[in-house]
Amino acid sequence: MELSDTWMREAAKDGVTTWRAPGRTMRVGPGGSWRCANGADIIASLDAELPPNPTGKVGEGGRDGVGHRAAWLYRQDGDVKFTLYGFNFIDGTYLETIFISADTVDPSWAFDAWRSVSRSGD
Repeated sequence: MELSDTWMREAAKDGVTTWRAPGRTMRVGPGGSWRCANGADIIASLDAELPPNPTGKVGEGGRDGVGHRAAWLYRQDGDVKFTLYGFNFIDGTYLETIFISADTVDPSWAFDAWRSVSRSGD
């Protein structure tokens, strides 16, 4: 994953690693197995688990070892400007990334980081 700015990694907790930069937080963790479900069922399941009423949803084909990608964007008022929940599907499982921004309403940095996820080796 490619990140702009200077990020500080925190200790992993319950399989989730958190990185922080001024005004920004990113959490990364493994998702569940989905070998027995089809793509529509997986997306519906994730959609049901996420907060309601996203500002937008994005689905894309993958590259660099990632099968496909899906993301939900939520815009907020207050201290948090937006949250992006991103999922990258790889060989029967997925990587979940959550990007939280308090310093900008422009989510391009989060989408760029989400799209930069690639598979590195076996």
